[in-house]
Formats: sequence, structure tokens, C-alpha cells
Amino acid sequence: MNRSHRWTPALLCMVMLAMTSVASRAETRIGVASSIKPNADGLVGAGSQSLSAGSEVFANETVRTGNLGQADLVFLDKTNLTVGPTSEVLLDKFVYDPSGPKGKVVLQLTRRAFRFVTGTQDHRASAVNTPHGSLGVRGTTVEVVVSDKKKPRPDECVTRVRLVEGAGASFTAGGKEHRLTDKNQTLCIAANGTATYGSSSTSILGFQVAADTPPPSPGGSTPPPGTGPPTIPPIQPCVTQCGP
Repeated sequence: MNRSHRWTPALLCMVMLAMTSVASRAETRIGVASSIKPNADGLVGAGSQSLSAGSEVFANETVRTGNLGQADLVFLDKTNLTVGPTSEVLLDKFVYDPSGPKGKVVLQLTRRAFRFVTGTQDHRASAVNTPHGSLGVRGTTVEVVVSDKKKPRPDECVTRVRLVEGAGASFTAGGKEHRLTDKNQTLCIAANGTATYGSSSTSILGFQVAADTPPPSPGGSTPPPGTGPPTIPPIQPCVTQCGP
């Protein structure tokens, strides 16, 4: 007797959850989300999940935030990345080599606002790329705002960088390196490649960065009672993807 297999909503959800889990495990775990203001999502391959405080993040994962979203990420080498509202970043590559020269942190800032703080690895290992050039840092905190306009004016600023503190930073665009050496110094790269320097004693991000607090350990150690991240709720993609 022939039997037809019916894909019920519950069965379909189980399959989708399994595929998401497998996709995540196929990539290297590189850190955690120390805090999330809804909403923010992580996408690895064909799988996606809503991020919350304590969620693991992986190499080759894209993190996207909504209109009110903000994601604070901490990597294994203590590199910190804050992703502002309506922003997108690809965690392209991460190699943790705490005592050697093989470490690598490669990020692709696709659009909008970010705050980057270098970690414990050799700072030359960090490569922060945008559609308009590449940022290099040296023991530094920087803010970066990337325009998402499809057709900016030739003289319009498409990437803006501010050196918040630290040893300095540089931005390479069109084969030219532009250096930031002073606290609060800003750099604007126009669509035509022109570089303009300025100064700003206030943030250029357009959103408030939370005060620095000890993040949950990305190394997997157990924090003292009452100091760890909140319980991570189960992922429930069926609410929007697997309805009756």
C-alpha cells in the first residue's frame, strides 16, 4: 500500500531548526553577544536566528539589526564590536592566536554605524573593511559610519571615521592611506575618493553606546551567580515561518 508523506507544520519546524543548528556548528565559534537591544539577527548560510545576550557568534556570520536594534559583540581575543540600528556586518574571518603572529580579525561593515575596540591580539591582525575602503587600527577605539546610499553625490561623505581614543588608525581608499593620530579626529571619504579631516568631541554614531561593563566570558567559563547573561530563550522561527 502506498503512503504519501505529509509535511505538517510541526515536522517542517523541526527540520528547519535542525538545519539552522547544523549550519551554525559548521562554522567556528568566535565569541558571544554581550547585550542585545531588539531586534538583531544572526545569519549563517541558509539558517538564521534571533540574537539575545549570551548568544554565540560564528565566523562567516552576518549580524543585522532592525530600526531600534543594537548588538554588542565580544570576541575570543576581547575585541569588541557594537553594531548600531539598521546596520549590517559580516564576521568574515577570525583566527585566535594569543601568543603568535597568525591571529586574524576580518570584518565587513556593509552599512550604517559601528564602534570597534581592538582586543589582545596583534593589532595588525585586524582588518575592518567597508564598501569604500579598509580601516587599520593600532590599539584603538574607533567609530565608523558607512552610507547605504546607492547613488551618492561625488562629493558626498560615504564613510566617516572618528578616532575615539588610542594609538591611532588609518583608512585606505583608492590606494591612498589616510591616518588619524589625534583623539576626536575625524575623517570623511567622499564617493569620489576625496579625504577631508575634521574633529568631533561627540559621537558620530547617532545612537548611545552603553557604558563599558564586563561582558560574559567568550571562553566558556561560568560567571559568578547573578552576574551572567539572562537565560537564552528558545529559538521559535515557527511563529512567522511555519504557521498553519
